[in-house]
Amino acid sequence: MGASEIDTIAKRAKLAPRKNPYWHGVSGGRGGVSLGYRKGAKGPGVWIAKIVLEKRRLEERLGHADDEGAPPGALKYRAAVAAALDWSQRQAAALTAPASEASGGPTVRSAVEAYSSMRERRSAQDGKNATGRLAKHVLSDKAFADTPLARLRAGTIETWRAGLAKARHEDGRVEPLAPATVNRLMNDLRAALNAMIESRRRELPPHLSDEVRIGTRAGRVENVARKQLLTDKQVQSVVQAAFDVDPEGDFGRLVMLAAATGARFSQLTSATVAHFQPEHRRILMPGSRKGRTPAAKAPVAIPLSDDVVERLRPAATDRPASACLLERWGYRKAEAFRWERDKRRPWAGAYEVDKPWAAACAKAGLPSGTVMYALRHSSIVRGLRAGLPVRLVASLHDTSIEMIERHYSAFIVDMTEELARRATLGMG
Repeated sequence: MGASEIDTIAKRAKLAPRKNPYWHGVSGGRGGVSLGYRKGAKGPGVWIAKIVLEKRRLEERLGHADDEGAPPGALKYRAAVAAALDWSQRQAAALTAPASEASGGPTVRSAVEAYSSMRERRSAQDGKNATGRLAKHVLSDKAFADTPLARLRAGTIETWRAGLAKARHEDGRVEPLAPATVNRLMNDLRAALNAMIESRRRELPPHLSDEVRIGTRAGRVENVARKQLLTDKQVQSVVQAAFDVDPEGDFGRLVMLAAATGARFSQLTSATVAHFQPEHRRILMPGSRKGRTPAAKAPVAIPLSDDVVERLRPAATDRPASACLLERWGYRKAEAFRWERDKRRPWAGAYEVDKPWAAACAKAGLPSGTVMYALRHSSIVRGLRAGLPVRLVASLHDTSIEMIERHYSAFIVDMTEELARRATLGMG
């Protein structure tokens, strides 16, 4: 199509609506830069730029055409041609420049560092978990971290992924990272790269999002929700053991509340004194900070038994409503080999519970390798076995019905079968 058919409002008004744009080459002949005009059934048309580089067809939406009813800022034909040429030059420079020339643009490292800062601003505790993984596995790999985003490909990510650090045991065995751990790392990396791509979209290739999506896709993870389920007696034993290993009661209260609510570590450590309502025998558990929703989730009221309420009271007595409910003693180095108590502070990262949890598990006689997250699994299954609606179980545990159905389907079948059995009609 020639320019004479799309260069004026009157000519474009006569064109038939269609999904494929009306193309016109503006530079370089076949395979060069083309300006397209896409006309829908209603409203003003849209200008599209196209270029073929390294056997890749790249397209970019430039904006509305200045047709009748177009919004402010709509582009006239000549402005659209200039915008298409400018965009094509940026794509060509990004794809053909050597790494040294592209070093001034965003890299994997700069994307991860910007994302890490944002995560820690949103939540110091959740942010440290994500940034710790990214620092350990991404920033530590200089070649991958210094890759310019303009030259990043799915293959680049997959090559780095194949060489991820392995866990080395004392006996010399080398064990790859667990699939679930790799998937969490991929989620963090994908979020970091996409955030940078969105903020610098005008200077990065439009296909980059697809490269990131393909390179960071999740691997298969077997359903392990049933592997670490604790009986009620085991839960009670490990809660008592947690109080025994920490005479101050700080760790005991953390484990007890985890067992009573099934909440995640980040939720437990976000709870304030105001969230604990002993007069109503409940706690308003804060929502997790997962996803990109800027608004904070409303806390969920979770009932507590009388003995849990009484053991939590000391943590709230004579303390400000805004203070963190669960705290622990912090220590400072007084001499070369001596540490002394400094001041009370909130729990920071989940790693702080590793040693006391291991001690509590040993004292309670739990199976080797039991993780604290087993308390959450056990709480969810306890609710299902009690016949609570799946929607209520999901709400109490700040997750989705889909996640409950995916990981705990066997227990849902058991629960629904028992409910259905109560409605059976005897024929005797």
